[in-house]
Amino acid sequence: MRIFIAGLTLSAMLIAGGAALAGERVAADVSCMATAEKLTYDCTIMLKGKKSGEPVAGAEVVVKADMPSMPLAHNVRPVKAAAGAMPGHYTATLELEMLGEWALTLDVSGPTRDRVVKKLDFGPASDESGHEHGAMKMKDHDSDMDHDGMKMEEAQ
Repeated sequence: MRIFIAGLTLSAMLIAGGAALAGERVAADVSCMATAEKLTYDCTIMLKGKKSGEPVAGAEVVVKADMPSMPLAHNVRPVKAAAGAMPGHYTATLELEMLGEWALTLDVSGPTRDRVVKKLDFGPASDESGHEHGAMKMKDHDSDMDHDGMKMEEAQ
């Protein structure tokens, strides 16, 4: 009987430990490059655990875009990101409606569940000849949101 109880206790500890790892908050790095199509960007997303720094592989990532200066004014379809070649890497193509600052909301589910908001400035950049391109300048304003979309304060 003692062996059975000890086995149950060990199993419960292992399950709880796995759940803690699965519940780790996610950090994201996002970079986007303009494509040949106007206002269309190929984005690369790198997800890792905030505490562990380990890549978050096997996740489902849905990317939503909205302009903070004009909430709900744009109708950009959410896109599901595809898994990249390396663990924790994902790719998505965004079709925006105009240049400017956009908030990309990454809804992550799978081995962990989280929401990460990254603000990026998709603005014109010019090359040496003075021609403007739809390049993206990244403003790395992280914003952690909980599952209900409420802003969370990070503990100091």
